[in-house]
Amino acid sequence: MNNWGIIGVGRIGLSMARNMSSKGISLSLYDKTFQKKSDSIFKEKKLYSDLKKTFVFKDISSFVKSIKKPRKVLILVPTGNPNDSVISNLIKILDEGDILIDAGNTNPVISLKNKLKTKKNKILYLGMGVSGGVDGVLKGPSIMIGGDINAFNQVKDDFSLITSKTIDNTFSFDLFGDSNQGHFIKMIHNGIEYVEMQLIASMYKLLIDSNNYNNQEIAEIFNEWNNSEQKSYLMDISIKQILEKIENKYLIEKIDDVADDNGTGRWMLNYGIELGCSTNMLSSAINTRFISKLKDDRSKISKMVNKSSKKYSVDTKSLSKAYQFCRLVNYIQSFCLINAANKDYNWNINISKVLNVWSSGSIIKSSLINDLYSNYSVENILSDKEIIKELNGYKPDLISIITLSLENDISIPCFGNALNYFNSISSKTLSTNMIQAQRNFFGSHPIKIN
Repeated sequence: MNNWGIIGVGRIGLSMARNMSSKGISLSLYDKTFQKKSDSIFKEKKLYSDLKKTFVFKDISSFVKSIKKPRKVLILVPTGNPNDSVISNLIKILDEGDILIDAGNTNPVISLKNKLKTKKNKILYLGMGVSGGVDGVLKGPSIMIGGDINAFNQVKDDFSLITSKTIDNTFSFDLFGDSNQGHFIKMIHNGIEYVEMQLIASMYKLLIDSNNYNNQEIAEIFNEWNNSEQKSYLMDISIKQILEKIENKYLIEKIDDVADDNGTGRWMLNYGIELGCSTNMLSSAINTRFISKLKDDRSKISKMVNKSSKKYSVDTKSLSKAYQFCRLVNYIQSFCLINAANKDYNWNINISKVLNVWSSGSIIKSSLINDLYSNYSVENILSDKEIIKELNGYKPDLISIITLSLENDISIPCFGNALNYFNSISSKTLSTNMIQAQRNFFGSHPIKIN
């Protein structure tokens, strides 16, 4: 009998299996593709010696029977119908006290429903967000968990074996609540990731379109930042992608400029609306991906609009400070959303613990996360005088970069959104008194007088 079962042996599932097996955890593996052909996984077993403690099953019933009770079943299949189908089937064949772990990018709303469904059958549920990508999951992922405390206590020793050491010298996993908080935190993680990716993409666009910098020079600028307090995993991989060549040409210049999304950012926007929190930076990042898909329209309109073609210079020190401004606002908005969820849903998610889990193994791991964890009042970030002081200091540089982009018709999504947010959040008065007056006039809505 094996210690664990994994359903879904794609790229992430394979990395997880290799990680767990290499730590001495015996595994049963099942994937629907094995029903037709299991040769590929056997080839993987021969290729990777760390898969020696894995056993492959072609049907889900035999798979479940092969796992020690109480069974621990980890699901790593795509969100949506595939995930729903697997969970529905498992609920029918698992026994009372078994542990079902949904480790996919599951919508927190669905995660809560899954928790309730499994509870009816007296099956223990954990909703688990996993970050790290193929390589990170293999070496020690960042794991965000919500669900049954009894289930967590039964798996935490194994998770200590497969995760990595964090900033506070613990392991990169934690339990954040008794239901769907794990998937909620993973959703927040992905929203931060969307914005961080777009900020780097925007800076690359501003630099390359200036006709003053080539790919090698841009990589050197980014590398200098990456050897300072702006170090991050996403910056590191961006540098590598900028320099990668194919057929003696830079790969980045051959890649189509159409970007997709996996839905997690949209969910976070919905939560922002539901909880009344501004997530305008994330909205800008996602809107850019939507607009990217209008490639034919963009091509036609570009021929009808006169745009600047002059060469311009970019003050890279100002760009670095503008970048830091935007990154801080990205985290402020995310922390505010977590706090709003805590208040509205009666949760108790500790943001410091979240940052600790993100500090190692995750896609968004960075020096900034470590700095936020160590030096700021992250639980009540808008009351932290130091972060407001820093933002105010970076603000002139951000305005300079935004002005440069406007003068040269370069779109740099998220930068202007960060400035607008800060200008609003730091303003004693806003334009919304006029909105009250307008609503009162046409809809007889009540108005509040100072």
